[in-house]
Formats: sequence, structure tokens, C-alpha cells
Amino acid sequence: MFDIRQEDRDGRYRLVLQGELDLASADTLEAAITRLCTAGALEIELDLREVTFLDSQGLRAVLAAREACARHHVEYVLIRGENPVQQRLCEVTGLLDALPWRETDAEPSGH
Repeated sequence: MFDIRQEDRDGRYRLVLQGELDLASADTLEAAITRLCTAGALEIELDLREVTFLDSQGLRAVLAAREACARHHVEYVLIRGENPVQQRLCEVTGLLDALPWRETDAEPSGH
């Protein structure tokens, strides 16, 4: 099961991902990112705190989202989840250092 809850304020979007981000749900995330990028979003923040499972396809979707945002000149940041498996996957792949993380209590840019 996977769901995306969207919060927005003045062209800045937080996508709260809930459930399993995997092969079955990666396309849903990519479609949401593409829709926001082409609609003129200024910033997209992926909130991973409610992700219960993340596999290689889910990770690929997170990376594809970063690329889509870069192509459309949209700021892209993530909020890291506390799931130890998710943490380990990001550590092993080197993504803890490669992706733009934001602290959970930080406000989106421009506010």
C-alpha cells in the first residue's frame, strides 16, 4: 500500500509519502513529481518519515525525482525517515551524502 499526501504553499510542495515505496509504487511517485514540475513548482520536498519499506526501485524513483526537478529548475529536498533499513540503504548506496536532506523542523525555503 502506498499513498502520497500533498501539502502546498505558494508553489512549494511537500509530498508526504506513506507506505511502501517499491516497484509497484515508484511510477506513482514519478508521475506526481512530473506533474508538479511541469505545473511550475518552485520547490518539492519529499517527506520519507512515513515510508515503511524502500527498495531499489523506490530509491531509483527518489533519484529520478531529483533529476526531474533539476531539469525543471525546481528545488528538491528530502526529509529522512527513521526506519533503520531505510537509513542503512541510504548509507550503503552513498545517498546520505549525495541527496539534499532537510531537518524535519525546518521551514521550506523562502518562508
